[in-house]
Amino acid sequence: MTEALFNVHTAGNCFQAHRKLFEAAAVLARQLSTTFDDADLFQLGGVCMRIAAESALQTSDPKEALRRWQECTLAERQIRIATYRALRAGCIDNELYDGLFRLAKTAARVREDERLRLRWRLLRLV
Repeated sequence: MTEALFNVHTAGNCFQAHRKLFEAAAVLARQLSTTFDDADLFQLGGVCMRIAAESALQTSDPKEALRRWQECTLAERQIRIATYRALRAGCIDNELYDGLFRLAKTAARVREDERLRLRWRLLRLV
């Protein structure tokens, strides 16, 4: 019996980790919109991550899912940059900074696990 190419449980866990991050970025974008000139960087990163993560979860093409999870990496980088800039500008404290980076680290870890799982399954099909 062949294993399913997609594992809904692991893809769903990956999406949930990203959801926490893009929702936190959206909250920060709203909260900092009047005090932080680069607050739109949170919004940009969060929206890009949301679109990519939702697309990765919904696609039935494993190669497309891999591409979408890679786009999440770029969006995560945007959120991390915005977080650093907000800390440097004194708009957020170390606790919030650390919390957002923990969310980003978790998302990165589960995303990489999902990407490795998809690559391994694709290689087995060849």
